[in-house]
Amino acid sequence: MFITKVSLPKEYKPNKKYPLILLNDGEIYYLDLLKEKAIIIGLIPDKRIDDFTPWKAENIKPGMPDFGGMADEYHKILFNSTLPELLSKYNIDTDKIAYGGYSLGGLAAIYSMSTTLVPNIIFSICGSFWYPGFVQFCLDTSFKNMDASVYLKNGKTEGSKHNNILSDSPVLCEKVHSILSKKLNDVTSIFDDYAHHEHLKTRYEELSKWLIERLCI
Repeated sequence: MFITKVSLPKEYKPNKKYPLILLNDGEIYYLDLLKEKAIIIGLIPDKRIDDFTPWKAENIKPGMPDFGGMADEYHKILFNSTLPELLSKYNIDTDKIAYGGYSLGGLAAIYSMSTTLVPNIIFSICGSFWYPGFVQFCLDTSFKNMDASVYLKNGKTEGSKHNNILSDSPVLCEKVHSILSKKLNDVTSIFDDYAHHEHLKTRYEELSKWLIERLCI
């Protein structure tokens, strides 16, 4: 369902415990500020519109495949198979495991909080919270992972050039931020002035600084 890309600190020491960062889509080069402080695992999905979506839904773009809704299966492999393998191979501080991603990768990370307690930290940049039914899901769900530190960042102008559900993205994202901030115990909620695909480097740098603070590294 995915392949992994591993980044170890250059001075990796087998007898030292390291934080673990699991990053959907595998774009680990965006986390340069953390590469000497943590073990970073890039998760490259076979089919992200299936692996990162919580349930099946029609695609919002004509001619594109529908969303497959395979996130439960994706997370079962990640947390029940891949993570134990990583824990057996590397010296990981199990109190400092972070998981997240960008766009659909961020959506998947937030969704994982309803099914697993494993990550201590969850992050989402420009999470696709417009996904059909996700706002209602957040309202109706008793999240398991309530004590994780959660980072949410979305753009105020996401979806501004679209004429479908994406045009409602800022409003829907605000609703999700508000719901999660009320339900969970530690939520950092941020909205910047940019669109969905803008300033990725800056957004990841700001996330990295937050992770450094939360992981105490």
